[in-house]
Amino acid sequence: MKKYGIILAAGKGKRFGFLKQFFFIKNKPLFIYSVMAFEKSLCDEIFIVTLKNKRKEVWNWVKKLSLKKVKKVITGGKERFHSVIKALRFLPNEGYTAIHDASRPLVSVNFVNRGFKLVEKYKAVIFGIKSEDTLKTVFGNQVVTTLSREHIYRIQTPQFFEIKLLKKAYQLAKKEKWKGTDDSFFLEKAGFKVYFFEGDKKNLKITTKEDWELIKNLL
Repeated sequence: MKKYGIILAAGKGKRFGFLKQFFFIKNKPLFIYSVMAFEKSLCDEIFIVTLKNKRKEVWNWVKKLSLKKVKKVITGGKERFHSVIKALRFLPNEGYTAIHDASRPLVSVNFVNRGFKLVEKYKAVIFGIKSEDTLKTVFGNQVVTTLSREHIYRIQTPQFFEIKLLKKAYQLAKKEKWKGTDDSFFLEKAGFKVYFFEGDKKNLKITTKEDWELIKNLL
């Protein structure tokens, strides 16, 4: 069955201060590094979700770099949740999809290929890195409890799903008005099994300007 990649590049830069997905590193905008990784992978078709006023710019880069697998550039929604829903409308019910945040430009071709191979067996696959820090629950300035690190992981994208399973989960999420920060959360809430595998420490996410400086030196 066919494999589809959804690259989310519709963030409004509220926390970062500017549109980081369009900031240049080595003469290319950040989002394009993720697209290039998917282009070279087992992925058959790529869909990029971005801001309405950036669609032309995205297409220009796709054409400039001859990225043949990119089929559509889609205008994103109000939040990440809505952007994923809009992208899923263009996908058939059969096949598999990987959903990836453009803020992780170091994703490798091997990472993407590994996910697509695993999802054929497990239907819903995510990756993460074991937390090395002590984690505490805090209210105000008071510590409530310390969490055990044994089963705590920092989850990465891309996340991989059988399309019909993901669509069912998102339909339920919309109906029940669930709120979550990643796609696998909605499958968990819907009662579907999600399988975990060890991720890649190099697959870093840009959240702060310090992250930016680190990733800039690694690309």
